[in-house]
Amino acid sequence: MAKVRNLLFEPCIADVSYDFLEQSKLYSFQAKEYGERLNAVMSSDYFMRHISQHSIELGFCEEYDLLKMDEIPPLAQALNHLNRLRNSQRNYDQINKISLQDLSHFLQLSYTITQRFDASLLMPPRRNIPSGGGLYPIDVYLINQHITELPLGVFIYDLFTNKLKLLHAFDLQESLNQALNKTLFAQQKNDIDYSHASAFLVLGAELERSCFKYLDRGIRWAILEAGEIVQAMYLASASLDLGSCAIGGFNDEALAQLIGYQNPSQITLLALALGK
Repeated sequence: MAKVRNLLFEPCIADVSYDFLEQSKLYSFQAKEYGERLNAVMSSDYFMRHISQHSIELGFCEEYDLLKMDEIPPLAQALNHLNRLRNSQRNYDQINKISLQDLSHFLQLSYTITQRFDASLLMPPRRNIPSGGGLYPIDVYLINQHITELPLGVFIYDLFTNKLKLLHAFDLQESLNQALNKTLFAQQKNDIDYSHASAFLVLGAELERSCFKYLDRGIRWAILEAGEIVQAMYLASASLDLGSCAIGGFNDEALAQLIGYQNPSQITLLALALGK
């Protein structure tokens, strides 16, 4: 008789993968040196010209010109327009802040259910973002700073019910400022106008949700999925005339603790500032 395996309770992430995840984390004592490295690259004409505008050198090979997008359907025209509007906005309006209505539209355009569970086909709920095996290891969290209809605090976005669920509230703005400085290095970096952003989104990964099926390769799918979601967020921002900017430099341990993560298989992958 074949042995019945319970894959949900078997180890699925190798120690060497945990070592990589640990090695790639950023801590507060590294923030200054890390920032100096980034500034050195960004301020160098040589690096920016030769790295950001690189191309693959193949020598002699046959080349074929692609045709211009003269006659494309209306939906393709809209996507082309949004692609051209997509950008990273680092400064935000000091007076005008986004509303709960703005945020609701933004979240539902960025990450939403597009097809509910079909019991007859055993088809899991589908979302607007592709995910390996339909497992969706990424969860979206919100840190509210200036949206007046919501309390200051940390929320998780429940896309099944279209609700924000409060995980942690801040009584004072100063307490929130301290948390943002500890997690996002808000006072140590001047690359983004942190103080005037209306809110911050955090993409967190429950790696075991993917790795129980795909083992260590599931880590790749989680990272790819975070990229898909943040691109959707950029396009949603462009469509709503909002400003957004991805944040890759943050205190991994402190940010994970802020959103309630406790296990090594729960990691923060990306943050995003949102405002007007």
